[in-house]
Amino acid sequence: MDLNEVIALLGAVQQKSGEGNMRFKAPASTDTSNGIYVPGGLFTTYGLENDVVSTHVTPRGIGSVAPAVPGNIDDPRFPFLLGWADDYGSEQDGPCDDAPKTYMKGGTLTAQWGRITRQTETIEITSQLHMQRGVNTNLRLLGEMMGMDTLVNNDFPANPLDVTVAAEMVGVGVSLERALARMTWTGSPANNTAGGGYAEFPGLDNQIATGHVDAVSNTAMPAADSLIMEYGYNYVDGAVLDIVEYLSAMEYYMFRLADTTRLAPVTWAVCMRPELWQYVSMVWPCRYLTNRCTTASNSNPMVINDDANVRMRDQMRQGSYIDINGRRYPVISDDGIFEHTNANNANVPAGSFASSIYFVPLRVRSSFSTLYWEYIDYRQVRTQLAPMGRGAGLTPFWSDSGRFIWALDAVKTCFDLAATIEPRLVLRTPQLAAKLQHVMYTPLEHLRSFDPQSPYWLDGGVSTRSLPTSYAVWA
Repeated sequence: MDLNEVIALLGAVQQKSGEGNMRFKAPASTDTSNGIYVPGGLFTTYGLENDVVSTHVTPRGIGSVAPAVPGNIDDPRFPFLLGWADDYGSEQDGPCDDAPKTYMKGGTLTAQWGRITRQTETIEITSQLHMQRGVNTNLRLLGEMMGMDTLVNNDFPANPLDVTVAAEMVGVGVSLERALARMTWTGSPANNTAGGGYAEFPGLDNQIATGHVDAVSNTAMPAADSLIMEYGYNYVDGAVLDIVEYLSAMEYYMFRLADTTRLAPVTWAVCMRPELWQYVSMVWPCRYLTNRCTTASNSNPMVINDDANVRMRDQMRQGSYIDINGRRYPVISDDGIFEHTNANNANVPAGSFASSIYFVPLRVRSSFSTLYWEYIDYRQVRTQLAPMGRGAGLTPFWSDSGRFIWALDAVKTCFDLAATIEPRLVLRTPQLAAKLQHVMYTPLEHLRSFDPQSPYWLDGGVSTRSLPTSYAVWA
């Protein structure tokens, strides 16, 4: 359903809202939306140029890499063959005596849905038909409002400068996208509300973990555990621990496990915050090229004093990759990864930050997806509401190939919209995922954030303009 269909539906709802026994939850009694070209609207400044430059920061990260598929199974079971137990029984005495035996062991993991809803301001539709004199309505937006292409990529309005309904819907999308970017890593069902209106799916920090258990019996499944390594709040470019040693050990462990379990070839992505990637790429060439190049007296006989380091560093950054143990991996800079600061962690001094580096398996055996989104497909709502006949036209509508469902509350000419999405992020092979946690770094200048909860998020400006002054005999 595109935006024109949505607006047409809103008009139909307004016309029919007084018929029959339909009930709507009352929106606000006045227009609280960001007007665009109406008197007092955001872009009603006289003499405004056409090009509108966006400073809105969109989230970037692994959420845009994982494919999204519809689904509707609650509490699924993802089976594992965990191997064969050790032999039991005695060795044969005679040729026909019983011999030692073994038996197969298996287990299951599960996944949980999240549920997130965001709402527009109240729109009074007739007020949006007014326009302030002298307004330039030929505005062009330079920039994009959405960053997670996997989940928000089809029917969601792209331009908030067209009409107020589009602007309000884009605001809902921005808010949902920010919540999803955070939840991708830190989502936890422990944050769910009691009534079920808000639910978080388990993020990757809750899946790339140890302590996995069988979803049916609660029996421990250490064979499904991820590799968790500790950097102990040491600096990535410090002299205490060597980042090359740690990531090399982590990569070799994962590569060898994939090979011996016959799940290779595996497509891994190395994920970290962009601030940390800047430092890793800065120190990696020198330390990678001289790793273990020491004598018995612990002196380094090699001195690289040419452009090899700079060239390797620049190629890593331009190509977003890292070479580990002779194998090349794509690097995904993800600003949704949790960051420790002196404000939330006493182990981090002021001016420094700490976060984790992840190995995330995207596919095994070349093509089997091991990291993907699932979402409730709201296109099925039409089937469920078909018995309502014409009344089904007054019900919620979907967008973005069924990813979002929109509900409308209307009283006379006032209405607001609320969008809901129920997604989950599934990691089918946690045993092939790894995390090096508490890696510390000190950027000269921290990057701006997409997250309003971060001290590095900036906005400013105004949300409305003053009404124009007008004089008349009746004033």
